[in-house]
Amino acid sequence: MKSAYLLGAIVLLSACQPPTASKSIEEVERKDIKTLSVTGVGEVEVMPDQFVLSGAVIKQKSTAKGAMNDLADVVNAIQAAAKADSTLKDSEFNFASVNTTGVKDPACLLFNQEADRTNSTLREGERRVTKKVCKDISQQASISFNFVGGPPELAGSLLSSFSEAGAIRLTLDGYKIKNLEEIELKAGEKAIANAREKAERLAAAGGAKIVGVVDLNSYEPTYNQDTARAPRIATSGAGESAQLVDGGEPVEVTDMNLDVGMQVISAAIRLEFIYE
Repeated sequence: MKSAYLLGAIVLLSACQPPTASKSIEEVERKDIKTLSVTGVGEVEVMPDQFVLSGAVIKQKSTAKGAMNDLADVVNAIQAAAKADSTLKDSEFNFASVNTTGVKDPACLLFNQEADRTNSTLREGERRVTKKVCKDISQQASISFNFVGGPPELAGSLLSSFSEAGAIRLTLDGYKIKNLEEIELKAGEKAIANAREKAERLAAAGGAKIVGVVDLNSYEPTYNQDTARAPRIATSGAGESAQLVDGGEPVEVTDMNLDVGMQVISAAIRLEFIYE
């Protein structure tokens, strides 16, 4: 990815060379040239075009097969909810592996915890409480998933739909920008122009002028997709789409302001210019 940025930078820098620069960098000894190092910064504002949801499905049944079947029904319902939304332009699920485990009798587990607590207070030689062997009372199947969709304004309705379909622990994790690399390159080009402008001002202040570029010393896009955070909204149980709370009283998720707003994509670049 970085090679694409550097290629774009080199192309732009080549276009910036003045026609009076007759000698190439290779023809000039490093010790014979005068240089100055300048850092340029460029910024581009853009609106995210995707949202990211995460959640889980957990089902219990007397048998592992029954729990798996119930889990599959909910997963199918979640996928169907996404397909049913005709306004959804982007839709991508990523499901983790299904986990199955036995569910122990909670009363037995509580007894063993109390037994451990009591035994820890006994003196040497005192009769200890015998712990029970806790048996499985049911089987549990679980799976977690991530969903990337767009446009961002549909985040609330999809979160509600998934909750009503049976998903739990749903969280609106944030927003994404699809063509981020392209936008970062634009920010990099602006950073180059900014560095060039600074270098020309510095050179002019000393009665000199910029005649070339020695090297592209560093380039760094400073945007992170995780910075496009949404309000921290989450459900704890299936069907709780009407009980989402982001501080204060419960409110319908579709009534909440989920607009992330414009994001600033920035880049910093350090260039070494030749002046004479």
